[in-house]
Amino acid sequence: MTITLVLSGLFVLLLPGMVFAHCPLCTAGAGIVALGAVKLGMGPISVGIFLGAFAVALGIWFARFLKKRYIPQQKAVLVILSFVTTILPLQTVLADYTSLYFPYWGEYGKTLLINLFVVGGVIGGLLILSTPYLSRKLTLARGGVMFPFQGSVITLTLLVSVAGIVELVV
Repeated sequence: MTITLVLSGLFVLLLPGMVFAHCPLCTAGAGIVALGAVKLGMGPISVGIFLGAFAVALGIWFARFLKKRYIPQQKAVLVILSFVTTILPLQTVLADYTSLYFPYWGEYGKTLLINLFVVGGVIGGLLILSTPYLSRKLTLARGGVMFPFQGSVITLTLLVSVAGIVELVV
């Protein structure tokens, strides 16, 4: 799996004219950081954050790669499809469940079982969707000037920070 991620990253970097990606470095970086999180023994929720980000970034990347629109809401469909086909198969391997009890829900209360890996995946997906907005805001705050690899730095900093906080709290 490591060699696949490295080769995918090199492929994206070597074909910049062909790839009009959301952020090819962000996509490869999120995938590599997810692998590193597994190797470091981080919890399933943190691994889910990185894999969810990777899945959404890959979906956005693929949606922008396609020049022709084949179906309505094609970008959203591809992002969701990428997320579902990445996260759902892995939830059986990386699942970690917790329960939440709601005492005032119904006559006797209600307990919900939550898969932390999937929750992490959703958090990671939302984080990756927020990084272009944050990058634009930072560029405006700096007078229209971007620093080198700004999108990648923001993405990886955000993902690592949130995963670190989650590791400390959960």
